[in-house]
Amino acid sequence: MLEVFMYPVSGIMKLWHLLFGSFLDGSAAWILTIVFLVLTVRAIIAPLNWMSVKQGRIGALMRPEMTELNAELRRAATVDEAVSVLRQQRDLKQRFHHNPALGCFPVFIVIPAFMGLYQVVLNVSGSANEPVGMLTLANVSSFRASTVFGVPLTDFAREHHDLVLPMLVAALVFTSLSTMVTLYRGYLTTQFDQKIPRRLLWLMGISVLVIPWMLWNVAWHGPIPVTIILYWGCSYLFTLLQTLTFETILRRRYPLPEVIHEQRKDSIRRWRTKERKRRKAEKKAEWKDNPRAKAEAKQAAKRHSALVEEAKKVLKSSSQQEGPTAAE
Repeated sequence: MLEVFMYPVSGIMKLWHLLFGSFLDGSAAWILTIVFLVLTVRAIIAPLNWMSVKQGRIGALMRPEMTELNAELRRAATVDEAVSVLRQQRDLKQRFHHNPALGCFPVFIVIPAFMGLYQVVLNVSGSANEPVGMLTLANVSSFRASTVFGVPLTDFAREHHDLVLPMLVAALVFTSLSTMVTLYRGYLTTQFDQKIPRRLLWLMGISVLVIPWMLWNVAWHGPIPVTIILYWGCSYLFTLLQTLTFETILRRRYPLPEVIHEQRKDSIRRWRTKERKRRKAEKKAEWKDNPRAKAEAKQAAKRHSALVEEAKKVLKSSSQQEGPTAAE
């Protein structure tokens, strides 16, 4: 099944090799082919990466207003009131052009590209003399004969520790620096009193150490061809430069106002003092002494949830009616 990813990757490689092979020898042409494979894949997803980063920042910029609207929605006592708040939330998202789903697309390109290259290199490294993907037998033979720092591109990295070490260290440094910049960006907008965002930030912080350690061990002991190390280093160098560029653009075009920093500081205070847990404990203690209050609170929550769902239906219906009217 994974072989399907070989064809687009091998096709891109073939096109770049046709270009570079016309004026360079075998090894230099294939090394540049790998580098420009990285540039091609990253250039395709760069706009998607930017949209992902931008949407994350926009989500933070609209948070103060959205927080107030969420509080109003919790206080809504009628369907009309809930509809009014939901409409304001919709208008807020439209005003900020907020669509968090856009952040999901880059991974659907990066992972298949890496898997495709891995399959291409493994098949080229095999003993069978046959085409691989869109690479002809002549391409395969030329790729097998190519070297970087005197190391065959198709050899496993574990077989050439001394020569592969500089590339591997560079790849790890680029990976760590890029992750740390992203981690700092996330820290500036994380609400620490919310469990999921806080744990995602901790997970990213742990990954700064764990991912390089894992990749080091895989490269040093696993079946990782030298070509993958080269691709990995070039890819994360591009990612680091892209991350720094995006961070510069964000700071200039979408600077975080002081209210965002204050929200983050307040969330850290609430998390450290365990304010939310204390409130839950107080409420549980109150309900323990007064079971009737607990039942009434649950009924009120159900009624409010049903009220909001009804308001969403009303808003959706009115939006569908407004659409044809606006078109006319």
